[in-house]
Amino acid sequence: MVLGYYITICFLSLICCIIYFLTKRRYFSVRYTMIFILAFLSQFCYVLLAFAREVREALIIYKFLYIGGCFLPLAGLFLIFSICKIHLPKWLRLIMMGIAAGVYCLVLTAGYSPVFYKSVDLEIRNGAGVLIKEYGPLHILFYVEIGLFLVIIFGALIYGFVKKPEISRRNLTIAAVMQMFSISVFFIGRMITKEVEWMALIDLVDEIGFLIIMNNIGLYNVDDMVSSSILKEGQFGYISLDFKKRFLSATDVAKHFLPEIAKNHTDREIEDKELHELIDSWIDDMKRNNVSRYHVLHRGEYIYLIRVSDLNDGRKKRGYLLEISDDTVHQQYLEGIEQYNKKLNEELKAKTKLIQELRETAKKTR
Repeated sequence: MVLGYYITICFLSLICCIIYFLTKRRYFSVRYTMIFILAFLSQFCYVLLAFAREVREALIIYKFLYIGGCFLPLAGLFLIFSICKIHLPKWLRLIMMGIAAGVYCLVLTAGYSPVFYKSVDLEIRNGAGVLIKEYGPLHILFYVEIGLFLVIIFGALIYGFVKKPEISRRNLTIAAVMQMFSISVFFIGRMITKEVEWMALIDLVDEIGFLIIMNNIGLYNVDDMVSSSILKEGQFGYISLDFKKRFLSATDVAKHFLPEIAKNHTDREIEDKELHELIDSWIDDMKRNNVSRYHVLHRGEYIYLIRVSDLNDGRKKRGYLLEISDDTVHQQYLEGIEQYNKKLNEELKAKTKLIQELRETAKKTR
């Protein structure tokens, strides 16, 4: 029964991971990936521990298990901050990571020093291996870490509810319920029985909760949704270059508009000489005038609009971004109007000239 419990949860965790990677979008934070990887690692370790039959083997598995135990709450904390749109300074993130890493270093002393575990033994209960531990004096720091991160998470959720009206209340509610469930199951579950690790169930519920949250997370980010829609429609192509005007990457649409780009090597200058000169002139124009303007490019029957702007990585400028759009129909329409106006002006000049000649002829006949 106990072994079935761990195997079932591990299998469900694997399904959650598969769903995540199948539905992953570019606007999902890397923190989501960390949540699912760490959670599945923990679930898999619980299964391995249940099959363990030697103390040393079980202790090694337990050390891998604590990777999730120490760093999964931290990944969840950073993810909650992301959902609540709370931006922590880097030094504070480093401190939090240092706390988790410090506790995990204590875990690694098990079997060599009594500071975390004074002693360990292995028992087989209900067909599953169970590591019997006598806690050392510094084991309390693990609970301090978990408690500290939980307090910060609840503080972030309260702040999100009160101070961030642009955040989805539905997502905040789901996150809050997940935390309440974790706390209640951890304490109430241990009161019911200590034959199973309730953290396995808690981690699975966290995975399911974050799957629900991420299902709609992109809908609340207008920039990402608009960008995804534009790229999918194929109306715009993009080419990125670094500050030395070396080619970095291009979308499929850009390669369709300008086939020579598809043959260009990354980290090299544009190899097509004509296009290279044009891009240089466009970039120089933007730098000289400090404004992003549209440029017209004729390619056979097609007419493209090119706009050069800065390539930004967060707040930092990393190079140049070329936006390309097919403006053939519009440009042909404008050229048609221009030709019509030109023809009209020529006809007007011809009529004006004719009238002047008639007037001069009439004067001579008087």
